Amino acid sequence: MDMSQYKALFLSESREYLRTIAEQVVALEQSPADRSAIDALFRGAHSLKGMAASMEYGDVVVVAHSMEDLMARVRDGALPFGAGVADLLLEGVDLIDALLQDVEEERPSSLPTDGYAARLASYVPAPEKKAKKPDEAPKAAPTAAEPAQASEPAPAAEAERAKESTTELGGTVRVKTELLDHLINLTGELVTNKQRLLSIGRELASPALNDAVSETSKLLRALHDEVMKVRLMPFEAISDRFQRSVRAVAKKSGKEINFELTGREIGLDRGVLEQLVDPLNHILRNAVDHGIEDGEERERAGKPARGLVKLSVSRDRDRIHITVRDDGRGMEPQSMIEAAVRKGLITPEEGELLSPRQALMLSCIPGFSTAKEVTDISGRGVGMDAVNAAIAKLGGTLGIESEPGQGTSITLKLPLTIAIIHALLVQCGQIKTAIPVNAVQRTVELSRRQIETVGRRQMFQLDDESIPLLSLNRVLGLPLGRFPDGILPLFVTEAKGRRVGMVVDRLLGQHELFVKRLGRPLDGMAGVAGGATLGDGEIVTILDISELL
Repeated sequence: MDMSQYKALFLSESREYLRTIAEQVVALEQSPADRSAIDALFRGAHSLKGMAASMEYGDVVVVAHSMEDLMARVRDGALPFGAGVADLLLEGVDLIDALLQDVEEERPSSLPTDGYAARLASYVPAPEKKAKKPDEAPKAAPTAAEPAQASEPAPAAEAERAKESTTELGGTVRVKTELLDHLINLTGELVTNKQRLLSIGRELASPALNDAVSETSKLLRALHDEVMKVRLMPFEAISDRFQRSVRAVAKKSGKEINFELTGREIGLDRGVLEQLVDPLNHILRNAVDHGIEDGEERERAGKPARGLVKLSVSRDRDRIHITVRDDGRGMEPQSMIEAAVRKGLITPEEGELLSPRQALMLSCIPGFSTAKEVTDISGRGVGMDAVNAAIAKLGGTLGIESEPGQGTSITLKLPLTIAIIHALLVQCGQIKTAIPVNAVQRTVELSRRQIETVGRRQMFQLDDESIPLLSLNRVLGLPLGRFPDGILPLFVTEAKGRRVGMVVDRLLGQHELFVKRLGRPLDGMAGVAGGATLGDGEIVTILDISELL
């Protein structure tokens, strides 16, 4: 019987089983006596083995069967569930994942499945360490079976996972993502055509046409909302990787961590979800390695020896909020300013003007770090600037709150979709360009009398804060605008935690735009997020202001 027609379904369901198994392994480490979780793990491995056997994928059967046997020993009480068992099971998850990749790409596999099965069959937990004496130096914990580095997956592999070839709807129907992409593209083209009809309606001054276009706009908005619902994927599609990443870093740094995740059922656009893996992994790794203190330091501070890291996801209308909180040592704004001054990233005068919130955002400047030691996890002064840039590319913002001694909270605010956006159109010389409204805090018409000079910089006051002025024309290499009436149009945005006023020639109002990716070589231009077509057929570039600045 030809089973190839069922391959896509097998791959999709197998990866769902792997995700569930990985989540249960991490959860079971926190509650090793949870009988229901033990039974669920056994059933997951058994089901995976049966599916692979029906498809005649022998290597997958070998690995899943060995995992099933190991869990049978745990279930029967012959083997305690500990870190060694968890390591072996997670290694099996990654091994099967690699085998599935071989199946998907129709290539022969040379992975050591027999060796893995033999290690599981002969596994005996290592004896517990004796309590160390006060003057005894700490020793590294022995490993039982020397499992491969399976507890922390490669971010690139997870990004590929978010690009699954099928999307499950309601647990029963799978739709090819290429079809969903085609639907969103058609919807975007209809949005562009709507703008064209609005332009024609204004020229003809036809009330009947305007009414028809208005009704079409409502229907188009409803269509767009429905298409976006279909494109949404639950956050849990990538969440198991974060649990394992936290576990791996905690184990490597010798810390005890409780990891809590809420909002895994919240849906995000697939295009947003697949680009969140690396930024969130970096934030979580920093929270464990750099934020959470070691057990002795926590106990001296009156905290539980086990640290807490929370990842929460919520939705506020058409915005997604993702927050990573830890109860670690926190961040001291003044120390951040002093570190930035020492590294020459800002001047002492600039440091004096920063608010505590702006001081915390200094961590997003390339090369900034307050780590006393450089490790392979953090402390090299790279990472948070890339995180901030990645979030900005998605049309989102990053905010940091911290209380010394109590912990740090990093919040990402993201649009529900990145395909159709609202943008502010501006005129700079002969060029029209667009800035996503998510990056615009407000628009201002400023009188020259309101501008003051501080050193070599022009500033103006807004909400009792001194805000520097920059010219978008100058940033884009265009001739500076002239303002004979003495009024400067500008929009206020944020760069590296500091508000900035960007002067333009004219503010042209908001438009709904269908974002199109630019091809080579334009896609390599810094500060350009894409392009769009206006209703009159004019093409405008969409700017990534944070990258430009």
